[in-house]
Amino acid sequence: MLYKKNTNRKITKRSASGSIIAENASVLYVLFFLIFFPLLDLSAMGLRTFFLWYSCNQAAMAGSKGTQWTTGNATGVSSGSDYYSSIQTQATNTFTSAVNMFSGISVTSGYPQLSVILTAIQHSDTANNQADASTVTLTGSQLPLTSNSTPPAVDTSQYVPILRVTVKGTIQPFMIIPWFMSVPGLNTSFPVTITSDQQIENATALNS
Repeated sequence: MLYKKNTNRKITKRSASGSIIAENASVLYVLFFLIFFPLLDLSAMGLRTFFLWYSCNQAAMAGSKGTQWTTGNATGVSSGSDYYSSIQTQATNTFTSAVNMFSGISVTSGYPQLSVILTAIQHSDTANNQADASTVTLTGSQLPLTSNSTPPAVDTSQYVPILRVTVKGTIQPFMIIPWFMSVPGLNTSFPVTITSDQQIENATALNS
């Protein structure tokens, strides 16, 4: 049995407009300069900001182990110990070595800055007519504590000493995107301020 070939099928011609749009210069500009490159810069800046926070956090962790505040090395402590260097020395050196491992980060001159937050311990048995101790902030110029300081020493029954490391810097974009105006993160650097807190292990370190 013979079958007749169907000759009524329509033959449609493909339009070339799709390939023309994809190759259009304005479309490529939107794809790359308004979507792809900004997302690339955003990802790079987020990563570099994390690296700066990481360096600040490592500085706080290292500094919290110091046995004295004054710059230098602790006396009577083995040089191989984490407690050998002072709070200032350990925090500063750790931050510098960590942040130098990453590119695209510029630290403002004079940073990191160290301060101590004496966080008040809230006692449940405090009398109604007696207020709990309030939180006290000690800047670097107020340390180490002496007999003439306020307070002259850290009362560990009232306060928990917290080392705070503050860092200011700028994050550079991964690539400079040409634009008619200045946009931080796209064609200029982005300023950031980061703080990291860590409890000081030895409260008497603030007295030397």
